[in-house]
Amino acid sequence: MKNLLFVFILITAISCSSCKKSTPDPVSQLPPETQTGANTFGCLINGVAFTPKGSLFGPPSLQCAYQYLNGGYYFHLSASNYGANSENFSNVGVFTDSLKIDTIHNPFPLEIRYFTGKGYGQYGRYIISYSPNLYYTTSIIKGQLIIKRFDQINQIVSGTFWFNAINSNNDTIKITDGRFDMHYTL
Repeated sequence: MKNLLFVFILITAISCSSCKKSTPDPVSQLPPETQTGANTFGCLINGVAFTPKGSLFGPPSLQCAYQYLNGGYYFHLSASNYGANSENFSNVGVFTDSLKIDTIHNPFPLEIRYFTGKGYGQYGRYIISYSPNLYYTTSIIKGQLIIKRFDQINQIVSGTFWFNAINSNNDTIKITDGRFDMHYTL
C-alpha cells in the first residue's frame, strides 16, 4: 500500500511540474535580424521585449530617415509602442548628427545628443497628462550602432544597436538586442 501511495505521489508531482507555463525567451519575441527592407524594429528594454505597437487611433509609429542637411548627414530611427488606452506610450530612438553612414566605419558610438559628429540613443516614456520621462546616452553612459546593410539605391538600412541611458533623476535603463531592417526616407 505504501508503494502504491508513493507511486501516486510521484506521478502527481511529475505531472504538476510539467504543468508550469514556461516564460518565452524575450529575444525570441523580437523580429528576426534581416537585411531585406522588411520594416521591422525590436529591442529589449531592461530585459522586456519592445516592438512597435499602435493604438485604437492608428498604426504604430516606425520611422527611419537618412538626410543630408546643412553640410552633414543625419540618421533618425525611432519606434513607438502605445498603451491600451492611447494616453501613454514609449519610444526608442537612435540618431546621428553629421555622420555619414556606411558599413565600413562601424561601429558608431552612441553617446552625446545634439553634438556634431556624434550619435545618441534615446528612450522616452510618455503619459499624456504628465511630463515625459526621457533617458539619453551620455559621454559616460554609452551604446553602439552597427550598420549591417546600407543600400542607397533601394534605400534600405539594417543593423543592430544597444545602449544604456540616464534620465534627469539619474535612473538608468538598458536597451539591448536592438535590431532593425528599414526602408528609409530622404
